[in-house]
Amino acid sequence: MVKLYRPLLIASLLLVSGGISSTLAQAQASAQSVDDCSIVAALKTEFQKRNPRIAYVRVVDVRPSTFGPAKYLVVGWGIRADYDFKGDFSDELFGLFLVDGLLRRVERVLDVIPTPRWNDTEMRIMRVDADYVVLESKGATYGDGVLKRRYRWREEQRKP
Repeated sequence: MVKLYRPLLIASLLLVSGGISSTLAQAQASAQSVDDCSIVAALKTEFQKRNPRIAYVRVVDVRPSTFGPAKYLVVGWGIRADYDFKGDFSDELFGLFLVDGLLRRVERVLDVIPTPRWNDTEMRIMRVDADYVVLESKGATYGDGVLKRRYRWREEQRKP
């Protein structure tokens, strides 16, 4: 089960709403309408560089950068078309991306992570500051411990 913490509907506007959950079946049913969004297409391209079997892609969390030029930190999720586990955890991927202010292009891939538990992982951004983003993941139903990772999202050095 993938929880969509801040689902996106991108046409010319970004609409962010919190606390909405979606099952994989619901995500698959809406796949074709969402796949045409520019940011989803850009994430799909990045995921397919790592695994060409990735067919469905969603945005599961997004945070604006409040420091410097307008950019977004985006957590994406991708899975193979049949949603079946065939022994390869990289058939379900999560990724952390730095995206341009218009949500059209991936500027940098911070990380692409194979699922730690097939079809049962939640991943979200816990904190963003001027230099770092903290990503948190855990199994949704088995009471797994929380895994936290910290990434430097800004390449340029801050001036004192």
